[in-house]
Amino acid sequence: MAPGLSSLLRRTGLLLALSTLPVQEAAAELRVPSCAEFVDFGQKWVGLDERVAAETLGLPLYALTDADIALLAKSLRDCASATQNADERKLLQEDLQQIPVLRAARDRVQRALADFTAAKAKSERRLQQIAAQLDSSDASPASRSAVEDAEATVSAIAFELEQKRLRAQVARPLAEDDPAYGAALAALGRKHRAYAAQAQAQLVTDAAAALARHRGEFDRLALPPEAQGATIILQGIDAGSDVRWLTLRQWAALLLSNAGNTSVTVRHGLPGGDPSLLEIEVVRPGYSTAEFGFRLAGGNLLLVRSGVDGHLDGIDTPARRDEANRVLLAVVREQY
Repeated sequence: MAPGLSSLLRRTGLLLALSTLPVQEAAAELRVPSCAEFVDFGQKWVGLDERVAAETLGLPLYALTDADIALLAKSLRDCASATQNADERKLLQEDLQQIPVLRAARDRVQRALADFTAAKAKSERRLQQIAAQLDSSDASPASRSAVEDAEATVSAIAFELEQKRLRAQVARPLAEDDPAYGAALAALGRKHRAYAAQAQAQLVTDAAAALARHRGEFDRLALPPEAQGATIILQGIDAGSDVRWLTLRQWAALLLSNAGNTSVTVRHGLPGGDPSLLEIEVVRPGYSTAEFGFRLAGGNLLLVRSGVDGHLDGIDTPARRDEANRVLLAVVREQY
């Protein structure tokens, strides 16, 4: 064995290295490495994928029994007795001295696992109560602060449990392995959707009033008749899902009624252009001029281009999509 590798192995210690493995799903029994694998594993430890190390033993650290550890120790003793290489013998003997460290690490992770399991069980009732309270409350302005408090509480509980989970080396994230946490998140999602539906209804009401006030300005926009009743689709805005929002007529009326906008310009039917494309520019003093490119697809309007100050570009990344949706909503509000 090369002196540098031998020194590295003596410094790190194979068994000490094994004590830092992340938890995997427990296998049926311990897989004791061969002598060559012990040596090979030690040679590759720095930079080695921890998943490969866990697969080497076939058991996560918390699942190791005293019998498993004794079997590893016996294997190391047998390997040290059998090798004809003095460096390898010395290395294996030094690793054998790390058995108490491995046992202590196993005990520590088992205590952390017990702590995590108890904390998870304790949080279950609180999370179930929060979910029930959210589902029984009205989605009214008066309840919004209570919903925000509930969301903060759920977040705090999740943060504490995730810290305990990591210390216990539990592989599965909380969101995949805690029905009570999942129920609380689902209840929060339902409440947020209820608030969004209310906001949508209010926008529709406001749009009808705005259209009545600004009918002359709206008519001068000369929006294509076939597009006016098409629904703007907010793509990927709801946890990656699309949302049917306002019609073009409603959105344009709100643009005209927003005192923060000074002019709205519509371009369509340009020579040589795509007849399904519609471009709208909104001038906002003190802010960047916003531009939108829509494509009419049946009864839907898809935002396919967006930009500011004359830079109308395609929407080709999730970040660009989020920004385009944000500006699309912002231009119908007094403050943005």
